[in-house]
Amino acid sequence: MEKQGNSSRLTLILILIAFAFGVLFRLIWVFKFGDEPSYLFNGSLMLTTNDGYFFASGVDKLINGNHELNPRLWDMYGQGMIYVSAFFAYISLFSLDTTLFYMPALISSLIVIPLVLIGKLYNRLWWGFVAALIAVIAWSYYNRTMVGYYDTDMFAIWLPVLALYFMLRSLENSSWEMLFFASLTLVFYSFVYSSSAAVIYSLSLTYIGYKLLFYRKEEFTYKAMVLLLLGIIPLGSFASAYDLPYGYALQIVILFVVYKVFSKKHFSQKILILTSLFLFIGFLYFGNIFNIMVGKISGYTSTNLVEGLKFFGVVQTVQEANPIDFITMSNRISGSIWGLIISVIGYGLLVKRHRTFIIALPFLGIGIFSLIGGLRFTVYATPIAALGASYALFYIADLIKNQIAQKAFISIGAIALLAPNIYHLYIYDMPTVFTNAEVNDLAKLKEISKNGDYVISWWDYGYPLWYYTGRNTLIDGGKHHHDNFVVSQIMLSPSSRFVYNLSSLSVEEYIKFANIVKNANRDGKVTNESKIYKEFGYQDAIDVILKNRQKDQLEPYAVLTSLEDDSFKLPPKSVDIYLYMPYRMFDIFPTIASFGRQNLLTGENTNDMQVMSAVLSKEENGVLMLDNGFIVDLNNGTISSQNKSFPVKQFIQANDKGTQMQEFNSDATYSIVYKADMGTFYIVDDKTFNSTYIQMFLLGNYDKNLFELVVSSPYSKIYKLKR
Repeated sequence: MEKQGNSSRLTLILILIAFAFGVLFRLIWVFKFGDEPSYLFNGSLMLTTNDGYFFASGVDKLINGNHELNPRLWDMYGQGMIYVSAFFAYISLFSLDTTLFYMPALISSLIVIPLVLIGKLYNRLWWGFVAALIAVIAWSYYNRTMVGYYDTDMFAIWLPVLALYFMLRSLENSSWEMLFFASLTLVFYSFVYSSSAAVIYSLSLTYIGYKLLFYRKEEFTYKAMVLLLLGIIPLGSFASAYDLPYGYALQIVILFVVYKVFSKKHFSQKILILTSLFLFIGFLYFGNIFNIMVGKISGYTSTNLVEGLKFFGVVQTVQEANPIDFITMSNRISGSIWGLIISVIGYGLLVKRHRTFIIALPFLGIGIFSLIGGLRFTVYATPIAALGASYALFYIADLIKNQIAQKAFISIGAIALLAPNIYHLYIYDMPTVFTNAEVNDLAKLKEISKNGDYVISWWDYGYPLWYYTGRNTLIDGGKHHHDNFVVSQIMLSPSSRFVYNLSSLSVEEYIKFANIVKNANRDGKVTNESKIYKEFGYQDAIDVILKNRQKDQLEPYAVLTSLEDDSFKLPPKSVDIYLYMPYRMFDIFPTIASFGRQNLLTGENTNDMQVMSAVLSKEENGVLMLDNGFIVDLNNGTISSQNKSFPVKQFIQANDKGTQMQEFNSDATYSIVYKADMGTFYIVDDKTFNSTYIQMFLLGNYDKNLFELVVSSPYSKIYKLKR
């Protein structure tokens, strides 16, 4: 097929078409659910990702001054995405909620720009255009950049692809200016995406390696090394997070000065090599590579450390961090196995024709790493896979002599590659994080609580709790480490006094800890306590309470047992504390139990929770047939499934007016609770039945001397500690 015209006008038109294509397909979700009442709050559609509420809270703080007492937002100034979002919110004609909801669709669709420009660079503009259409709605990319998915993913891919375009152009044209633009792009990328290091380092070092391998005698190679290394050394980290973006501004100034000096002057290769070597050592150090090695060594040699407590790790419960199979990887990257095969073949042909495309390998490598690292890594391979698949189409088309047949083949091939991705995005009905009814409960909590108060719940709900209540949490989407044990223990315990004491102690100790850390980091007020916290890497209240890994580490179960005592001495009250127990938490209650039922001394996990929920399919003469296949016979007190029958201890019907109990076999293991207002049956084992969550949420049983029910609905119950 003949090389296409590459006029700037045509390029712009194709970019605009591809951009509109990406945005419009993302609006399908809005066309389907835009009028769904449960997805709306205050007239705006709500977010579809929990993490988005972290950044939304930061924007809310910048614009409206809220969350000023949230210790987890004291260093939010290290998040460039919050600045960019605040700018968009400031100039937007719409509400903050609406602006943040639609931002991902607009920002992520910018990926079409570098892809079309890459096609233009190699005189195959339509190749880049087809690749842009595929990439902008690729399965994994769409999932992480759809409307409502307000997260750093909207920047995570297109910015490094833009840097790739500038690097390719600098290689093809020996353009010093393009390499300067690549360095600026990488600086901005690190500013808006805090997890960018792996992509930035691998892409830049691959470029440097390519230049050294093929052009090591050229002056341009070593100048390029200097400029790129200056762009990837995290100079932004030299400034405190509270002084952001001055560190990044300094880096841009340095890059501009070096760019201008190198453009006008020549330097000996020896000076350039020594400068590159010096900067490379600086990159290893300031890029935290040396620090990681030193940390590992000190961890083995420090005499102040003892074997720490063995907490259950959250990574074991995060689905997107678990390894995936080849089929899943293929679907996520290219829409199908055949799509991925075509993409890989096309990329191989592309590298054979244009050797410079070797530098795009890091994108594919990170994508393949998803087989081990999980779903989140597939998205990095999507743009290069799209370029490969599109190139394969045009490569085959070049073998066809008839131009009409060529165009027909490319059109049919492009549609075939797009089809599985379009089908996926059409059926991908991602719900909002919370429903309108749930947020209404949080709005009530906001009205009756005050700034600085704490809400204890599972970490999945932390960021949304910040945003909709303006209150603080003990754990959240970024702080879900050892204090998961605390919250799990609170939800599992049968002792009201234990729940009260552990909640009070943990919150007050965390407030004290957070203030000490803030004063040390921000104001330079270093104390013995702050030194200890830094030495042992403390982030959680339970580490402070138990002196985890210190020589005088406390026996954890002696401390926990003491919390059941009415006479346990608590720290003075500084805030009010609330327990948030949502209906939706039951589905993950067994996972929550894994954190609290792990032995901190041995690491043995004794979680044997047996629970399930179901709704009624059919009822006949006291026999309940549930939708999960179980049959409950209220005539003789049994539950059966697949020819197995078990005795039931009791059947309880719970509603806002109270509970009605029907007792059967006192020696039985299972109880059944019917939550009438939701039409849900809960089958739980004895230990779980006596837990705080089941008793306080499902049954409304609580110690009125210790707790006050302040919000109650079918969707959640919120209790205030009487302090």
